[in-house]
Amino acid sequence: MKKHQYNILGGVDEIKAHPQFKEKTINKSYYGSELNKFAAEKCRKDIVVNNIDLIIHNYKNKTIKIVESKHKNEKLSTGQKILLQKLSKMGIKTYVVYGDYPYKDNKFSVYSFQTNSFKYGTAKDLARFLEK
Repeated sequence: MKKHQYNILGGVDEIKAHPQFKEKTINKSYYGSELNKFAAEKCRKDIVVNNIDLIIHNYKNKTIKIVESKHKNEKLSTGQKILLQKLSKMGIKTYVVYGDYPYKDNKFSVYSFQTNSFKYGTAKDLARFLEK
């Protein structure tokens, strides 16, 4: 019997087993790109393929900021956490933003791997955080 789940557009996706982890399931929108899917399916299984949502290179202050986005109650995957922690230790600013688009009426929270702390705010605060 095939397993199914509803996607964010209201459609129904078939759930398949993750090629690297038998206990993890995926739907058709799981991979951020076809290259990510190819790497997960065809490359060695002792590497982890991560899809990170946002990389900001601020040319004015010469910084790079890497941001993973999660819905308000969604959890960060183990692989993403390991990667973001490692990048943080290398001096790259790494964060996880928790919230739901358009962030207007919903407050968001941002977790900093540098400070191991959360900050909270509104859509305007989120825009300022992303811009600086």
